[in-house]
Amino acid sequence: MATYSDVAGTNEAVLVETDDFALVFNRDTQKFYIKWWDSAASTWQTRAQIDAANALQEVLPALTDDLKFYFGKTNRYALRYNSTNDTWVLSDEVNDVDVLEIGRNGVIRVIGYLNDDLELPFGADKDFTARYDATNDDFRIKDAVNAVDLFRLKKNTVVGYTVPVAPQDCINQSMSADSTGTKFTSSVKVRVDGRYLKKIRLRASWTASHTDSVTEVRVVGTTTGTIASVSGNTGSDAEAEGTSFSDGELVYVEVAVTTASATTGATTDLTYAVIEFIYEMA
Repeated sequence: MATYSDVAGTNEAVLVETDDFALVFNRDTQKFYIKWWDSAASTWQTRAQIDAANALQEVLPALTDDLKFYFGKTNRYALRYNSTNDTWVLSDEVNDVDVLEIGRNGVIRVIGYLNDDLELPFGADKDFTARYDATNDDFRIKDAVNAVDLFRLKKNTVVGYTVPVAPQDCINQSMSADSTGTKFTSSVKVRVDGRYLKKIRLRASWTASHTDSVTEVRVVGTTTGTIASVSGNTGSDAEAEGTSFSDGELVYVEVAVTTASATTGATTDLTYAVIEFIYEMA
């Protein structure tokens, strides 16, 4: 038995492979080749070639349902062309059921359940694999060399990340609190990237020398105005979120005294303020 990936050139992509058989795409010639192992001659032979990727679509109607490409760790799965529906079908050969159907227009229909046996290697040296984990009902990318899962994606799960920005001038700022008005405007302005941005969060802490003043910390957009704000006589890791913002606008931190202290010389002190951009991709 032989596997073509052991001898494939750097310009060749092995698309489907089993013992003694391979479907190969040559990047230089832009052609598909069907390779088979001639055990008598101990060499790989080219059985057929398809001149271009577009030609593959043209010959699909001529294929029959008995053309199957087996794969998986134990050849549990097979890929075949369904001439009745003009679709490609992924089937579970052990249970004799179809689990996935891909139409000519790109529509994908999940029919059944995939098993952990479906593990597809990829990478220049096939150092990584993609597989479905039936126990946890998720898809995983694995470092095959070190046998460690690197990435997990669950169905119907939102993939998100947070980008925190801590303006350098929003630390330990002391301001007068015996009169109202804006007391501090950060000189650090951050441009909003609206792609996948769901909300902007403000987190801040501040203190006051007297108990009768009220301080407001806010994140402001050059187009939107106030996006989120927190207020009080003092605050410890206070948070607020805003979902209204404009793509491309600049946002920054402001501190204002909304209720002045009756004591002359009273102060309010910003300990810190952080802006967090929260992104989500469904």
